[in-house]
Amino acid sequence: MNTQTTVSNPSEFFRFQVIQGHANSEGKIEKLKSVGMAYLKAGQSTYTLRLWTMLNDRFYMIPNRNDAGKYLVMTREPNKNPSAKNKYFWNIVGNGVANSKQGYIRVDFDLFEKPLYVSIFPESSAHSVSLPEPVGIDEAA
Repeated sequence: MNTQTTVSNPSEFFRFQVIQGHANSEGKIEKLKSVGMAYLKAGQSTYTLRLWTMLNDRFYMIPNRNDAGKYLVMTREPNKNPSAKNKYFWNIVGNGVANSKQGYIRVDFDLFEKPLYVSIFPESSAHSVSLPEPVGIDEAA
């Protein structure tokens, strides 16, 4: 008798640094301060951003449908109408542009003067099933 068992793998997440920085003379981004983390679930394209100064808020970087190198930065709020078709209201609060030469996605929030940068390279110790799942990431996609 041949028995097969299916083992379901828990979700795998990747973690990316979010920094304040500036471009040096070669055009590379130099890190000034670490200001948060971005999380990406394996197989997904929406990043969840957590900024250290606003730990209760989550931001979502969603790729542009026509240009994968561009992103919308959004927040969401629950729709309190239980019979509503949409579960959330999405609010655009900025945009992002990837630059593989620099190794970062430049993120411009509508209310911040300085851009932030999200590394396009995950932290080496942070691509694991052991990372805690950022709350609400499944609803973002």
